[in-house]
Amino acid sequence: MSEQKKTTQTKTQLTPFGRFIVTMFFLWITATIGALIGYSVIGKGNPIEVFDPQTWIHLVEVLYQSFF
Repeated sequence: MSEQKKTTQTKTQLTPFGRFIVTMFFLWITATIGALIGYSVIGKGNPIEVFDPQTWIHLVEVLYQSFF
């Protein structure tokens, strides 16, 4: 009879906090890509303007005025 070698595999698992951080990172990346695509393709604007704070201030003002 031949001896069978038993292989052990170690699995690395993230803690709940680690999973939360990874999830938030991917959510941030997805939101950034979505904003870039939305602003440049749908809105026909310069995609770099997504990172301009004045763009977001204007967006918040428009949303605030439409709701209140």
